[in-house]
Amino acid sequence: MKIYGGRADAHLDLYRLSNQHRRKHGRDCDMFPSDPLQAPLWTVIASLTHARRMLEVGCGHGYTAALMASAAGPDCRVDTIEEDPDHADLAEQAFRQRGLSRRVYVIRGLGQNVLPKLKGHYDVVFLDGDWREYPRYLPHLRRLTRPGSIVVTANLSPLFGGWGGRLPGKPAIQSYLTRMVRDPRFQTYVAPGEWHSISVRV
Repeated sequence: MKIYGGRADAHLDLYRLSNQHRRKHGRDCDMFPSDPLQAPLWTVIASLTHARRMLEVGCGHGYTAALMASAAGPDCRVDTIEEDPDHADLAEQAFRQRGLSRRVYVIRGLGQNVLPKLKGHYDVVFLDGDWREYPRYLPHLRRLTRPGSIVVTANLSPLFGGWGGRLPGKPAIQSYLTRMVRDPRFQTYVAPGEWHSISVRV
């Protein structure tokens, strides 16, 4: 955090609110915000892609969507998909409070049901939802990206034994990553120890 000199502090209050919400609602709540040390990643990715249109699958309280919108600037649009209606309400409230409602649009529903309805190309896609759905996303990732687009995929930890190795879905993640790595339309790197992959559409 000292090295970043405050660049990892953006929307840090929203990160804390996300964790407070999960602790309050217990095991059934799946609101796990990304680590604040990953916040500067969005500025880098927005700069690389000159992002104007971004997509997130798995909004939660809106922490990462807020980071994406702030990183890309006032002319961007972030579409974020959220299945849980209570979480979607919290995210929309958070965006209003931060003056981001004109940049961030919450789409309610399952990722696998919403993605087929989306049109056009996104400069950046962030997968941060139910990893067991990821293989179903692949045709839509191809359709919704253009050469130069970047896909960041989170929640790969079940494949690598993260979070105690108790989470299901290892075969789904392995299938998704294998197909992404072998897809000639993407160049993919799996970040060791970070439980993330980064894919560039070529």
